[in-house]
Amino acid sequence: MKSLLALTALSLLTPALAATPPVQVTYRVLHYTCDGGKNLSVSYVNFGDQPMFAVLDWNGARYGLAQALSASGARYASLNGPAGARGGLQWWEHQGQATLSTFTGNSTVNTKTLLTGCKTPR
Repeated sequence: MKSLLALTALSLLTPALAATPPVQVTYRVLHYTCDGGKNLSVSYVNFGDQPMFAVLDWNGARYGLAQALSASGARYASLNGPAGARGGLQWWEHQGQATLSTFTGNSTVNTKTLLTGCKTPR
């Protein structure tokens, strides 16, 4: 009986699922120059019209960061950070300027700034 109910439910859902268009995945790559002449590239990945990920190419390594909550601006975070760092990374862009930080201690509240004043060429 359970199998029959599952098949009936699946047959009712299948047309609706087939009619749903796939979500479009887009990305854009921006190159930033930060204070002190430091450079990094960031690929922003969107699902539909929603930003979801940022992929940072910095110091010869690549880091994937997921969108995180922020009061303003676009904030991305990861538990994976550079070798020798105690925590993951945080990339926070607001009004055309961004900061790269690493988490310190056992919390994502405390950070140590790695790069400041990161801007794209206009």
